[in-house]
Amino acid sequence: MKALFDTIKIYPKLIITFLIVLTPLFTLSLVMNKYGSASVKSEITNSMLSKVHFYNSTLENEFGRTIAIMREFARYDDLDLLSNRTEIMNYYEQRGAIRNLQKELSVIKNSSTYIQEASVHIPSIDRTISDDNFGTIQQDEFDALNVLTNHFESPFIYWQDRLFISLPYPIKSNRQPPDFVVDIEISIPLLKNALLQFTNHTAGNTMLVHFEDGWRIGGDEPEGFLQAINSVIQADNADNAELHSATVDGQKYLIAFEKSKTLGTTLIMYERESTVLGPLDRYTVWFWMISILTLIVIMIVSYSVYRLIHRPLRTLVRAFRKVEHGNLSVAFDYRGRDEFQYLYTQFNAMVQRLQQMIQEVYEQKFRVQHAELKQLQSQINPHFLYNSLFILYRLAKKSRDENQIRFSKYLSDYFQFITRNSSDTVTLAEEVQHAKNYVEIQKMRFASQIEVAFGELPASYVDLTVPRLIIQPLLENAYKYGLEEKETGAKLTVQFAEDQADLLIRVEDNGELADEELIANLRRKLDVQDAGLETTGILNVHRRLQLQFGAEYGLVIAQGESGGFSVTIRLPRTTSM
Repeated sequence: MKALFDTIKIYPKLIITFLIVLTPLFTLSLVMNKYGSASVKSEITNSMLSKVHFYNSTLENEFGRTIAIMREFARYDDLDLLSNRTEIMNYYEQRGAIRNLQKELSVIKNSSTYIQEASVHIPSIDRTISDDNFGTIQQDEFDALNVLTNHFESPFIYWQDRLFISLPYPIKSNRQPPDFVVDIEISIPLLKNALLQFTNHTAGNTMLVHFEDGWRIGGDEPEGFLQAINSVIQADNADNAELHSATVDGQKYLIAFEKSKTLGTTLIMYERESTVLGPLDRYTVWFWMISILTLIVIMIVSYSVYRLIHRPLRTLVRAFRKVEHGNLSVAFDYRGRDEFQYLYTQFNAMVQRLQQMIQEVYEQKFRVQHAELKQLQSQINPHFLYNSLFILYRLAKKSRDENQIRFSKYLSDYFQFITRNSSDTVTLAEEVQHAKNYVEIQKMRFASQIEVAFGELPASYVDLTVPRLIIQPLLENAYKYGLEEKETGAKLTVQFAEDQADLLIRVEDNGELADEELIANLRRKLDVQDAGLETTGILNVHRRLQLQFGAEYGLVIAQGESGGFSVTIRLPRTTSM
C-alpha cells in the first residue's frame, strides 16, 4: 500500500490526506446532527403529548367540578319547595325562593369561565329560572335537555349548535317527567378560544371532538380533514396520550390526542410537520451543502499548495521564525540537488554572518554607552558649582542657622551622587531623591522667586532600575533656560503618571522661550540617531534611555499648558538588566 501511495502524484496525495483527516470529523458531525435532530424531535413530540394530557386533564377537572356543583344545587331546599310544594307557599314565599335560586344560579355561572348560562326548568310551575331571567319553559329546549346522560362518561348534550350539561332530578322509572331539570350551557366561543390558545404555532390547532354524537369545537378544517384524523385515532385504541403522523391533502401533520373517559370526548392537537420540524430539515440541508463546499475547498487548497511547493517553503519559513526569536543556531543539512539546496546554503551563510554582525554591533554599542555614561558622570557644571559655593559663602558670613546646615547637606548629597562611579544604574527612588536635592539647592538660590511642585513617585516604581542622571538634567535645563530670568510668577512642576504599563515623568515650566520652532528643532534632534551629535543635557538623557529600554522609550518634548517647556520621560514598568 505504501509503495502504491508513493507512486501517486503530490496533488492527489494532498486531496487524499485532507479527506483522511476530515472524514472522521464529517462522520462525527453527521452522527451528532442526526442525534441532535432526533433529540429535538423527541422533545417536541413529548411536549405536544404533555400539553394534550395537561389540557385534557384540565377540562376533565373543570367540567367535573361543574357537575358536582350541579348535583349539590339539585338538593337545594328552595328548589324542592318550588317544584313540589308551591300550593302551600304564598306569593312572597315563592318570590323569596325564586330570588334565592337566582343567587345560587349566579354563583354557579361565575364558578367557571366556560359557563355561559345556568338555568333550572320546573315543570310544575311551567317556569325556567336563570340568574337574570324568569320565564315560561321552552318545550323544545326542555325536551332536548330532559335526557338522562351518564355524567361520569359522557355528560354533554349538543343541541342546535349549543352545548349543555343537564341534570333531570329526580330520576323516575315510570317515564314521568322529573321535578326539575338543571342545565348549564357551555360557551362555545370561550371554549374555542381556550382551545386555540393551547397551540403556539399558527400552522396548527386544537379541537375537542365527540365522535359518537358527531360534534366538535375548534378547528376550521373541512370534514374530510376530521375524517382522516378519525381514521388514525380509531386505529389506535390507547387510552393515554398518543402521537401520530398523518398525511392529509398532501400535507403532513403531527397529531397528538387523548381520549377522556369522564367526558366521552377526544382532545386533538395537530400541527404541520414543516412548521414544527422544518428548522431541523434546514439544518440537515445546510450540513450537506457545507460538506460539498468543503470538498471543493479541499481540492482548491490542495492544488494551490501543490503549485506553491508548500513543504520546502514552510521549512524555510519556520527557520526564519526561529531567527526572528533570537535563535541563531539554525542550520540546514539539505541533501537535495534542486533550487532549494541553493536557498538553504545561502540561508546558512546569512545566519552565520548575521550572528557575527550582531556580536560586533552589541560590543560596540556597549562600549559607546559605557563611555557616554562615564563622561556624563565626570561633568560638573561650573556655573552651578560657582553659584552654589557663592551661596554657601554668604551663608557662612551670617550667624549659624538651619538654612546653612540644610544647604550644606543638600550640596554634599548632590556632589556625592554625581561623582559616584561604582554603578551605571540606580533605582528610580534614588534618582528622584537626587532630583529633589537639586531642587532644594535651587530653592536656596532663588528663594521665593520660583514656585516648585514636586509629585510623589508611585510605590510600584520605587525599585525600577534606570540610568543615572535622567531627571536632574531636565530640571537644570528648566532653571537655566526657562525660569532663571523670570522675575515673578515662575513655576516648575514635576509630575508622575501611569500610562497602561509605562510610567510618565513630566517636567514642565512656565518660561517664555518655548516657541514652536525651538520645540520642533529639539524634536528633530531627538529623532536623529547620530553618534556625532552632542551627548550632554536633554539629548544625552534621551539616548541613554533608548539604549537601555528601546526605541519606544525616552523623552517627549512639547509646549506646556502654561506656555513653557514640557519634557516627559517614558519608562517601562519593569526592566531586565
